[in-house]
Amino acid sequence: MDLETNLDLQSGRKFRQQLINNLTIIQNEDNKDDNLRDRQYKELIRLLEEINTRLDKLEQEKATRDELKDVQEAWKKKIEHVALGTDYETVEQAVMQILKEKGMI
Repeated sequence: MDLETNLDLQSGRKFRQQLINNLTIIQNEDNKDDNLRDRQYKELIRLLEEINTRLDKLEQEKATRDELKDVQEAWKKKIEHVALGTDYETVEQAVMQILKEKGMI
């Protein structure tokens, strides 16, 4: 921003015009700054809305601690049943596979 700094104090008319020119330059720069600030603000709002949308989606998709504990317990029970041979569905599938391999079915 180039302002007139060598003001003519001898001529009222020239001094007045120099001040008007300086104020016009300052006003134009201020308007540019306002426009830039407005664009930046709108971009920040857009980014904030995008982040909030992503966070909402993550919140909806996340598993709770209790849900994870329930799944862990279910798998633990399933593994115990398989290991002990008391998981009838798995035992049946294993027997069927063996019978197929032996040509019995």
